[in-house]
Amino acid sequence: MRRLSQHVLLLGFLLLPQLGAVAQTEAELKRYADLDRQCEAAREKKLAPLRAQKIDACVKEEKRPRAECEDEFGSFGNTRGKAGGGAIGGMYYDLPECVAAAAARSQQRQ
Repeated sequence: MRRLSQHVLLLGFLLLPQLGAVAQTEAELKRYADLDRQCEAAREKKLAPLRAQKIDACVKEEKRPRAECEDEFGSFGNTRGKAGGGAIGGMYYDLPECVAAAAARSQQRQ
């Protein structure tokens, strides 16, 4: 029985650093998610008026139904895929909040 408790104790010491790493990773993931939310909120603040202008112009100038215009321009400024593959980058990822989020993720990968 004493030998078993020694093994359990040894196993605990071996796993302790790994458990700490998991907690740190969870904290980092939460931090990255917070930074991403701040980035997207800042982008939305800049994009909302542009989207509204596009939608209004679509309705007034092109005489199209508002719902159709909202479908087309509701995601204006977001990253979108290209027909041949790849992506066209979204707007305003150069805002300080987005640069901070990208830097944090880049640092985490290193």
